[in-house]
Amino acid sequence: MADLERMNLVVTGHVDHGKSTGLGHMLFLLGQIHDPKKKRQPWRIAEKYYKDSKATGMGSWSYAWILDPLMDERERGLTINISFQEFKTKKFIYNLIDAPGHSDFIKNMITGASQADAAILVVSARKGEFEDGTKVAGTASGKYANVIGMTTEHMLLLTSLGVTNIVVAINKMDVVDWGKERYEQIKTAIHTIFTQLMGALQIENKEARLAAIKYVPTSGLVGVNLLSKENSIKNLEGHVTAAKAGNADPEFITSLEKEIEDIKAGFEGLKWYDGPSLIESLDILESPAVRKDALAKQAIRLPIQQTLNISGVGTVLTGRLSTGVLKPNSEMVISPTKQSIEPVPITVKSIQEFHKDIPQATPGDNIGFNIKTKNVGAKDIIRGAVMSDPADPAEALKPNVDGFLSLVLVVRGLGKKAKKKDEAWGIHENYSPVVHCGTAQVACRVTAVQEKDNLGQGERGMVWMTPLTPLVVEPMAKTAALGRFALRDSGKTVAVGVVQKVERGKYAS
Repeated sequence: MADLERMNLVVTGHVDHGKSTGLGHMLFLLGQIHDPKKKRQPWRIAEKYYKDSKATGMGSWSYAWILDPLMDERERGLTINISFQEFKTKKFIYNLIDAPGHSDFIKNMITGASQADAAILVVSARKGEFEDGTKVAGTASGKYANVIGMTTEHMLLLTSLGVTNIVVAINKMDVVDWGKERYEQIKTAIHTIFTQLMGALQIENKEARLAAIKYVPTSGLVGVNLLSKENSIKNLEGHVTAAKAGNADPEFITSLEKEIEDIKAGFEGLKWYDGPSLIESLDILESPAVRKDALAKQAIRLPIQQTLNISGVGTVLTGRLSTGVLKPNSEMVISPTKQSIEPVPITVKSIQEFHKDIPQATPGDNIGFNIKTKNVGAKDIIRGAVMSDPADPAEALKPNVDGFLSLVLVVRGLGKKAKKKDEAWGIHENYSPVVHCGTAQVACRVTAVQEKDNLGQGERGMVWMTPLTPLVVEPMAKTAALGRFALRDSGKTVAVGVVQKVERGKYAS
């Protein structure tokens, strides 16, 4: 197991589509619920969640609580912050990142996706839930009116962040009587959206990436097709035996025994499906090493996620290495800082991954690293700054001086024009959305839309922008992680884009 490759896996999906329940249930079936402080057996942890959820009238949420440990999240039935779990299979050690599905917490979802090698997209098969998850431009109504389009939103953000190694879990199949026709309908709809997005964002090897997406029918609540039928039943029977030996709550034991029968019935309903289970689909994803080898040959780029000042250690930065190979005692630069837009020299003293020192970091590694510098402290380094090789530095664009040209796809209108209420605004000159690129979130002003005045919903075009505060972007051909971005306004993703070129001094007087 020590030699297994690590895979950073983000779990995304519209609120109420069952992602936390499904993934929590999968971890329980695997017997890999972690409890480092008390060292309790998996069944004992599940028993506690079973009893707690029943006591609060949220019995169906017991498996979701494995991934949603915060009390506020439990009370609201939502994932708010990104949470991390680790589990192992025969092929990978997965760093499981559970990202929020509610529109109010989409910034946290972006944080999770920006650290991922691969993703699980959970979509509900329930009539109405899937349709509302993929609607755009305010066309949903009723229960989901204020949280529309999160399935499409997450697909947009995954693609714009370059995460195309994807398993789509078509969940709640028990609600639609395990219907093959509904499964195929949803599979076709998701494929169509990904085809449009990958084309617009110039994803390399688009046809191969689309063909590699896995689709799996599941029921996270019942526990069907998360693991194979044989492993699901065998592992549950093991939990039942251990629970009885440990004098578990009789109602909890009965619930496990009923679950075994429900899983058998569920797999009978899915007898038309002969593909892999969810966990088996993960293990046939493309190895991160395939892309890492090429990325390792490029100059170092590491967007900063967090800055810490640790007593006795000093300044520690965290982030995911996008390109290059980073070793301890390396001389690097970082830009921008609160003090300077110019790259500032720093020394990387040591590198840690999962609280252990490592001899080097390679692309895709989520790391913390202790730095030494004469002029910069923890309070001076901002999230969104980029650490790079001084021989080929990543330099921040100067506000209202430097510009970048991007191919932009508009996915949502911006509201009605005041004088022409039958027309909607799109991307236009002097419009200032927030650009999400790497770990940066910076307002940028549109200076020109080439060949037309207004780029409306569903349209693509070339757009010039300049940042309102310093921002590092680079042409996608040079650094993909700093060349794809999402444009957001009032809590909604309105467009995605690909940086074509950067022009220094374009707006200098």
